[in-house]
Amino acid sequence: MDNNTDNQEYPIPDLSYLRDMTDGDEESLKEVISIFLEEAPGLMKLMKDSADSGDHDSLKFSTHKLITQLTYVGITSVVPDVKLINTGSSKMSDLHERVERIIRVVEHSMVYLRTLI
Repeated sequence: MDNNTDNQEYPIPDLSYLRDMTDGDEESLKEVISIFLEEAPGLMKLMKDSADSGDHDSLKFSTHKLITQLTYVGITSVVPDVKLINTGSSKMSDLHERVERIIRVVEHSMVYLRTLI
């Protein structure tokens, strides 16, 4: 994979919304990022396990929480997929592929976010 493709699939999180939300306060920004870094792995696991087991209620719960958190920390490239899963996972033929892509993008973004705290 070349760098352009890599950057398109794994864009750097856009923290402009979070900076606005925290009025540019670096400590508050770091706190929100830290909370995301603590909670995201569990939500990713719940999302994957729920998709694997066909538990659409748990999948709806995990994706609902993720939509807000991903928006806060600027991992917006996967939000449309997370919203699709949230509203119609039981009808999706590519559910597992979308879940795997979301996990890859979020994990890649988390590496970057860790450098900020």
